[in-house]
Amino acid sequence: MAERIPGIDVARYQGEPDWGAVRGAGYAFSYIKATEGIGYVSPTLDSQLAGARGAGLVTGLYHFARPDTNSPQQDAADFAGQLARLDSSAHGNLPPCLDIEVEGGDLSAWVKGFIDALRGHTGRHEIMVYASASWFADKLGTDAWADPGVFLWVAHYGREPGSPGYLTDRVVLHQHASDGQVPGIAGNTDLNVSLVDLPVLTGGGAPPPPPPPPQETYVVQAGDTLSGIGAQLGVDWRAIAEANGISDPDMIYVGQVLVIPR
Repeated sequence: MAERIPGIDVARYQGEPDWGAVRGAGYAFSYIKATEGIGYVSPTLDSQLAGARGAGLVTGLYHFARPDTNSPQQDAADFAGQLARLDSSAHGNLPPCLDIEVEGGDLSAWVKGFIDALRGHTGRHEIMVYASASWFADKLGTDAWADPGVFLWVAHYGREPGSPGYLTDRVVLHQHASDGQVPGIAGNTDLNVSLVDLPVLTGGGAPPPPPPPPQETYVVQAGDTLSGIGAQLGVDWRAIAEANGISDPDMIYVGQVLVIPR
Protein backbone atom coordinates (compact mmCIF):
# COMPACT_ATOMS: atom_id res chain seq x y z
CA MET A 1 0.00 0.00 0.00
CA ALA A 2 1.28 3.41 -0.91
CA GLU A 3 2.03 6.10 1.61
CA ARG A 4 -1.09 8.19 2.27
CA ILE A 5 -0.85 11.06 -0.22
CA PRO A 6 -2.70 14.25 0.80
CA GLY A 7 -5.01 16.13 -1.55
CA ILE A 8 -8.04 18.39 -1.56
CA ASP A 9 -11.19 19.00 -3.55
CA VAL A 10 -12.63 22.41 -4.34
CA ALA A 11 -15.70 24.12 -5.75
CA ARG A 12 -16.79 27.74 -6.02
CA TYR A 13 -16.83 28.03 -2.20
CA GLN A 14 -13.02 27.93 -2.17
CA GLY A 15 -12.82 30.88 -4.56
CA GLU A 16 -9.36 31.54 -6.02
CA PRO A 17 -6.80 29.59 -3.96
CA ASP A 18 -3.14 30.47 -3.78
CA TRP A 19 -2.19 27.18 -5.39
CA GLY A 20 1.51 27.68 -4.77
CA ALA A 21 0.78 27.79 -1.03
CA VAL A 22 -1.43 24.72 -1.32
CA ARG A 23 1.31 22.77 -3.08
CA GLY A 24 3.93 24.09 -0.66
CA ALA A 25 1.89 22.69 2.23
CA GLY A 26 2.28 19.21 0.77
CA TYR A 27 -1.02 18.71 -1.06
CA ALA A 28 -0.31 16.74 -4.22
CA PHE A 29 -3.67 16.51 -5.98
CA SER A 30 -7.02 18.23 -6.31
CA TYR A 31 -10.41 17.36 -7.68
CA ILE A 32 -12.26 20.43 -8.98
CA LYS A 33 -16.02 20.74 -9.43
CA ALA A 34 -16.87 21.17 -13.09
CA THR A 35 -20.59 20.64 -13.59
CA GLU A 36 -23.88 19.80 -11.91
CA GLY A 37 -26.86 18.20 -13.61
CA ILE A 38 -27.47 19.86 -16.98
CA GLY A 39 -26.42 23.40 -17.81
CA TYR A 40 -24.47 24.33 -14.66
CA VAL A 41 -20.74 24.95 -14.94
CA SER A 42 -18.86 26.04 -11.82
CA PRO A 43 -17.91 29.73 -12.23
CA THR A 44 -14.47 29.01 -10.77
CA LEU A 45 -13.74 25.92 -12.88
CA ASP A 46 -11.35 27.42 -15.41
CA SER A 47 -9.34 29.53 -12.97
CA GLN A 48 -9.07 26.80 -10.34
CA LEU A 49 -7.96 24.21 -12.88
CA ALA A 50 -5.38 26.51 -14.46
CA GLY A 51 -4.01 27.52 -11.05
CA ALA A 52 -3.75 23.96 -9.75
CA ARG A 53 -2.08 22.73 -12.92
CA GLY A 54 0.30 25.67 -12.89
CA ALA A 55 1.39 24.86 -9.32
CA GLY A 56 2.11 21.26 -10.23
CA LEU A 57 -0.83 19.51 -8.60
CA VAL A 58 -2.32 16.44 -10.24
CA THR A 59 -5.88 17.41 -11.17
CA GLY A 60 -9.20 15.90 -12.09
CA LEU A 61 -12.75 17.15 -12.59
CA TYR A 62 -15.94 16.00 -10.91
CA HIS A 63 -19.63 16.16 -11.79
CA PHE A 64 -22.38 16.52 -9.18
CA ALA A 65 -25.09 14.08 -10.22
CA ARG A 66 -28.79 14.94 -10.42
CA PRO A 67 -30.56 11.60 -10.75
CA ASP A 68 -33.66 13.28 -9.33
CA THR A 69 -34.16 15.34 -12.50
CA ASN A 70 -32.03 13.93 -15.34
CA SER A 71 -31.12 10.72 -17.12
CA PRO A 72 -27.55 9.50 -16.63
CA GLN A 73 -26.92 9.99 -20.35
CA GLN A 74 -27.90 13.67 -20.12
CA ASP A 75 -25.62 14.31 -17.14
CA ALA A 76 -22.74 12.40 -18.75
CA ALA A 77 -23.01 14.36 -22.01
CA ASP A 78 -22.93 17.68 -20.18
CA PHE A 79 -19.88 16.68 -18.13
CA ALA A 80 -18.11 15.24 -21.17
CA GLY A 81 -18.36 18.59 -22.94
CA GLN A 82 -16.35 20.33 -20.22
CA LEU A 83 -13.84 17.48 -19.96
CA ALA A 84 -13.18 17.80 -23.69
CA ARG A 85 -12.97 21.60 -23.61
CA LEU A 86 -10.38 21.53 -20.81
CA ASP A 87 -8.48 18.42 -21.94
CA SER A 88 -9.19 16.78 -18.59
CA SER A 89 -10.25 13.23 -19.41
CA ALA A 90 -7.08 11.81 -20.96
CA HIS A 91 -4.43 9.84 -19.09
CA GLY A 92 -2.29 12.16 -17.00
CA ASN A 93 -5.40 13.50 -15.31
CA LEU A 94 -7.21 11.93 -12.38
CA PRO A 95 -10.14 9.87 -13.67
CA PRO A 96 -13.32 11.84 -14.39
CA CYS A 97 -15.42 11.64 -11.23
CA LEU A 98 -19.13 11.20 -10.53
CA ASP A 99 -20.25 12.72 -7.21
CA ILE A 100 -23.44 10.89 -6.22
CA GLU A 101 -25.26 12.18 -3.14
CA VAL A 102 -28.79 12.98 -4.38
CA GLU A 103 -31.61 10.42 -4.24
CA GLY A 104 -33.45 9.50 -7.42
CA GLY A 105 -34.93 6.24 -8.70
CA ASP A 106 -32.71 3.20 -9.15
CA LEU A 107 -29.34 4.67 -8.18
CA SER A 108 -27.34 1.58 -9.14
CA ALA A 109 -28.77 1.61 -12.67
CA TRP A 110 -28.26 5.39 -12.89
CA VAL A 111 -24.58 5.16 -11.92
CA LYS A 112 -23.98 2.33 -14.39
CA GLY A 113 -25.69 4.32 -17.15
CA PHE A 114 -23.52 7.35 -16.38
CA ILE A 115 -20.29 5.33 -16.39
CA ASP A 116 -21.15 3.63 -19.68
CA ALA A 117 -22.11 6.93 -21.34
CA LEU A 118 -19.05 8.82 -20.07
CA ARG A 119 -16.72 6.11 -21.30
CA GLY A 120 -18.36 6.36 -24.69
CA HIS A 121 -17.86 10.12 -24.84
CA THR A 122 -14.31 10.30 -23.52
CA GLY A 123 -12.69 6.96 -24.40
CA ARG A 124 -11.29 6.94 -20.83
CA HIS A 125 -11.96 3.59 -19.18
CA GLU A 126 -11.07 4.69 -15.64
CA ILE A 127 -13.90 6.44 -13.81
CA MET A 128 -13.98 7.65 -10.19
CA VAL A 129 -17.21 7.49 -8.15
CA TYR A 130 -17.57 9.57 -4.96
CA ALA A 131 -20.12 8.91 -2.22
CA SER A 132 -20.37 8.51 1.52
CA ALA A 133 -19.44 5.23 3.17
CA SER A 134 -23.09 4.58 4.05
CA TRP A 135 -24.26 5.19 0.47
CA PHE A 136 -21.67 2.78 -0.92
CA ALA A 137 -22.71 0.17 1.64
CA ASP A 138 -26.49 0.60 1.50
CA LYS A 139 -27.73 2.47 -1.58
CA LEU A 140 -25.50 2.23 -4.64
CA GLY A 141 -25.35 -1.49 -5.39
CA THR A 142 -21.69 -1.37 -6.39
CA ASP A 143 -21.66 -5.00 -7.59
CA ALA A 144 -23.63 -3.90 -10.65
CA TRP A 145 -21.10 -1.34 -11.91
CA ALA A 146 -17.80 -1.30 -9.94
CA ASP A 147 -15.80 -3.14 -12.61
CA PRO A 148 -11.96 -3.11 -12.71
CA GLY A 149 -11.96 0.30 -14.40
CA VAL A 150 -13.94 1.98 -11.62
CA PHE A 151 -12.25 3.57 -8.60
CA LEU A 152 -14.13 4.52 -5.43
CA TRP A 153 -13.69 7.70 -3.37
CA VAL A 154 -15.27 7.37 0.06
CA ALA A 155 -16.36 10.26 2.27
CA HIS A 156 -16.21 9.28 5.93
CA TYR A 157 -15.30 11.93 8.50
CA GLY A 158 -13.88 11.47 11.97
CA ARG A 159 -11.77 8.45 11.06
CA GLU A 160 -8.05 8.01 10.58
CA PRO A 161 -7.07 9.21 7.10
CA GLY A 162 -6.90 6.20 4.81
CA SER A 163 -9.28 4.07 6.91
CA PRO A 164 -12.86 4.81 5.85
CA GLY A 165 -15.64 2.59 7.19
CA TYR A 166 -16.26 1.26 3.70
CA LEU A 167 -13.09 -0.30 2.29
CA THR A 168 -12.75 -2.63 -0.69
CA ASP A 169 -10.04 -3.26 -3.26
CA ARG A 170 -11.64 -0.54 -5.46
CA VAL A 171 -11.39 2.19 -2.78
CA VAL A 172 -8.50 4.54 -3.58
CA LEU A 173 -9.41 7.91 -2.00
CA HIS A 174 -10.69 8.79 1.47
CA GLN A 175 -12.26 12.18 2.16
CA HIS A 176 -11.67 12.35 5.91
CA ALA A 177 -12.63 15.95 6.77
CA SER A 178 -14.80 18.77 5.41
CA ASP A 179 -13.44 21.52 7.67
CA GLY A 180 -9.76 21.42 6.82
CA GLN A 181 -7.68 24.59 7.04
CA VAL A 182 -5.38 24.70 4.02
CA PRO A 183 -2.68 27.34 3.45
CA GLY A 184 -3.69 29.53 0.51
CA ILE A 185 -7.45 28.91 0.92
CA ALA A 186 -9.80 30.99 3.05
CA GLY A 187 -12.43 28.98 4.90
CA ASN A 188 -13.02 25.27 5.15
CA THR A 189 -11.76 22.80 2.57
CA ASP A 190 -12.35 19.07 2.09
CA LEU A 191 -9.29 16.98 2.95
CA ASN A 192 -8.46 13.69 1.25
CA VAL A 193 -5.76 11.07 1.08
CA SER A 194 -4.96 8.71 -1.76
CA LEU A 195 -4.40 5.11 -0.73
CA VAL A 196 -2.46 4.42 -3.95
CA ASP A 197 0.35 6.11 -5.82
CA LEU A 198 -1.07 8.81 -8.07
CA PRO A 199 0.26 7.25 -11.31
CA VAL A 200 -2.12 4.35 -10.66
CA LEU A 201 -4.98 6.86 -11.01
CA THR A 202 -3.56 8.96 -13.84
CA GLY A 203 -2.62 6.00 -16.00
CA GLY A 204 1.12 6.25 -15.40
CA GLY A 205 1.29 2.99 -13.47
CA ALA A 206 0.08 -0.33 -14.81
CA PRO A 207 -1.07 -0.19 -18.43
CA PRO A 208 -4.77 0.72 -18.54
CA PRO A 209 -7.29 -1.57 -20.19
CA PRO A 210 -7.90 -0.75 -23.83
CA PRO A 211 -10.56 1.93 -24.26
CA PRO A 212 -13.87 0.98 -25.84
CA PRO A 213 -14.00 1.48 -29.59
CA PRO A 214 -14.69 5.10 -30.51
CA GLN A 215 -18.34 5.92 -31.04
CA GLU A 216 -19.81 8.26 -33.58
CA THR A 217 -21.74 11.11 -32.00
CA TYR A 218 -24.13 13.81 -33.16
CA VAL A 219 -24.88 17.14 -31.44
CA VAL A 220 -28.58 18.04 -31.54
CA GLN A 221 -29.31 21.29 -33.42
CA ALA A 222 -32.34 23.58 -33.26
CA GLY A 223 -35.25 22.03 -35.16
CA ASP A 224 -33.85 18.49 -35.05
CA THR A 225 -36.04 15.47 -34.46
CA LEU A 226 -34.87 11.98 -33.65
CA SER A 227 -36.44 10.60 -36.83
CA GLY A 228 -34.84 13.37 -38.89
CA ILE A 229 -31.41 12.71 -37.37
CA GLY A 230 -31.85 9.01 -38.11
CA ALA A 231 -32.82 9.69 -41.72
CA GLN A 232 -29.88 12.09 -42.18
CA LEU A 233 -27.37 9.59 -40.80
CA GLY A 234 -28.94 6.44 -42.21
CA VAL A 235 -29.66 4.92 -38.80
CA ASP A 236 -33.02 3.77 -37.44
CA TRP A 237 -34.16 6.43 -34.95
CA ARG A 238 -35.27 3.68 -32.56
CA ALA A 239 -31.69 2.39 -32.39
CA ILE A 240 -30.48 5.91 -31.56
CA ALA A 241 -33.11 6.20 -28.82
CA GLU A 242 -32.08 2.86 -27.33
CA ALA A 243 -28.36 3.67 -27.42
CA ASN A 244 -28.95 6.91 -25.51
CA GLY A 245 -31.56 5.71 -23.03
CA ILE A 246 -34.27 7.94 -24.55
CA SER A 247 -37.76 6.67 -23.71
CA ASP A 248 -39.65 9.60 -25.28
CA PRO A 249 -38.39 10.45 -28.80
CA ASP A 250 -39.70 14.00 -28.44
CA MET A 251 -37.48 14.65 -25.43
CA ILE A 252 -34.23 15.71 -27.03
CA TYR A 253 -32.67 19.11 -26.56
CA VAL A 254 -30.31 21.46 -28.38
CA GLY A 255 -26.68 20.70 -27.53
CA GLN A 256 -27.38 17.11 -26.48
CA VAL A 257 -24.63 14.73 -27.59
CA LEU A 258 -26.16 11.56 -29.03
CA VAL A 259 -24.23 8.33 -29.49
CA ILE A 260 -24.96 7.01 -33.01
CA PRO A 261 -24.88 3.19 -33.13
CA ARG A 262 -23.38 1.55 -36.18
